[in-house]
Amino acid sequence: MAVVGAEEIPADPCQLIAWNDVHMNAPVRAETLTPDTRSYARRPIIQFHDVSKTFEGRGAAGKVHALQHVNFAVDSGDVFGIIGRSGAGKSTLIRLVNGLERPTSGRILVGGTDISSFTERQLITPRRKIGMIFQHFNLLAMRTVHDNVALPLEVAGRSRAEIAQRVEPLLELVGLSDKRDRYPAELSGGQKQRVGIARALSTDPNVLLCDEATSALDPETTSSILALLSDVNKKLGVSIVLITHEIPVIQAICNRVAVIEAGRIVEQGRVLDVFLRPSHPTTESFVGAITGLEMPEHLQAGLRHEAQATSRAILRIVASGHHKTSALITRLSDVAAGNLDVLTGRVGTISNEPFCGLVASVPAKVAGSTAFNAALAEFEAEVRIAGYVD
Repeated sequence: MAVVGAEEIPADPCQLIAWNDVHMNAPVRAETLTPDTRSYARRPIIQFHDVSKTFEGRGAAGKVHALQHVNFAVDSGDVFGIIGRSGAGKSTLIRLVNGLERPTSGRILVGGTDISSFTERQLITPRRKIGMIFQHFNLLAMRTVHDNVALPLEVAGRSRAEIAQRVEPLLELVGLSDKRDRYPAELSGGQKQRVGIARALSTDPNVLLCDEATSALDPETTSSILALLSDVNKKLGVSIVLITHEIPVIQAICNRVAVIEAGRIVEQGRVLDVFLRPSHPTTESFVGAITGLEMPEHLQAGLRHEAQATSRAILRIVASGHHKTSALITRLSDVAAGNLDVLTGRVGTISNEPFCGLVASVPAKVAGSTAFNAALAEFEAEVRIAGYVD
């Protein structure tokens, strides 16, 4: 990282490792992996401050504004998801974190140090602390599993003893000790991605970047890879930044999420809050199917903003925590004198927290009543009126 004045040795463990690498030529640590070897205080490890990235287009295309005024922070220990459609700017964003792309404007801090204007030489040290996992694995076909994992350490000039001390525990961590001498062609897709994860961890990173790491895998294998990444996060304290277009991936593993659309962050926060209380249409379109709050098209088309005397209110009801959904429905139905229709709904977990989401209709006068709102409050449930139908 950038040279820190000799009179000021950083207290942050993430920065101190980088300081040693620059000032003392200290080798990358190769300690044996054990659970909970790190306990960093929660503080921002990645920060984007008003970051924009513009590419020069060809011909009449003009400039392409891939990212526009992006602001977010990833805390140490986070599993931070970035979700968006193809072309939204996800890949550009993640490449800015490790310096593969440079911002047109704004500042990017990694471990508290601004890397926005670093030269390639200055980026060598921070890149050691940022591992990356790719969608299509990017393994070398002529190297064994062991040698693929060892490659970053060989490039860094580590000794055979250091490499063995680092690689063997990593193979055990990802469940591939018995495959150490196999070649990529002999592995399944999930096993290849496990090699990719071990390789990304070989330089003892503080941050792991996952670029659509499960998109090429079947659902069962995806679940096992997500479980492994969660294990890595908990055991090693590695912060994970995961970009994807798959909502179930965010739902399963992330504690925080940012939604990106046309190069802008349109919504961010705790996964449970963003999913259950979306404030942007893009987010609503992503999460409706898994939260049970997706409005049927025929109903959406008939919604009105104003209530008539005989109107029914269409409600989106959400509750998180350990709730008995049937009890909530029964209570609301009692208040509505049996005149509650549940149109659709879902019960499940988001970031390991239970939730229920309901789309229901009641007479408009009931929806605004004190008794109905009191019943919702009993279950710590929230309601939004989507509109009215006759």
